[in-house]
Amino acid sequence: MKILESALAALAALALASCATPVASGNEPGQMLVPVNHTNRYAPNIVVEDAWAGNVDAQGGGGKATCCIAGRKDWSKPALVQWRWGAEDDRATGKIILAGEDRSALVPFPRAPHRIAKTVKDDWSTEDFLADELYLCVIFRTLDKVEFAFSSSASACRLK
Repeated sequence: MKILESALAALAALALASCATPVASGNEPGQMLVPVNHTNRYAPNIVVEDAWAGNVDAQGGGGKATCCIAGRKDWSKPALVQWRWGAEDDRATGKIILAGEDRSALVPFPRAPHRIAKTVKDDWSTEDFLADELYLCVIFRTLDKVEFAFSSSASACRLK
């Protein structure tokens, strides 16, 4: 029982750590990553630059965020996105009818994210948090097209 409690505590700590404020690189905060999938295939492994962005179901995503790509100073340079479309199998026979596919693309940023110039000591309001774009939406439009959008919340990525 003690092992189970320790394992659950470790999992809870890991889950809470993934919700922490993005790590800063230089003076720029990092971007939380939120995958969104508008295709009929699932992607079990998505990586942006060197950061794991998570998994996303077919026609899913936009609710959870993972931490994060390091802050950038130059948003004019694209980022490498790598992902895998999962294998599809026949539920009745268990045979694979569509093999998994590894993909990658250099994806440009639409612009620099909007940031409010405040320090930790400054008072923050709800409006400030809604305007600060800490989330990078990784949006799969088709099997071959992935694009980025910025958002002030993970759930808003689904609407992008």
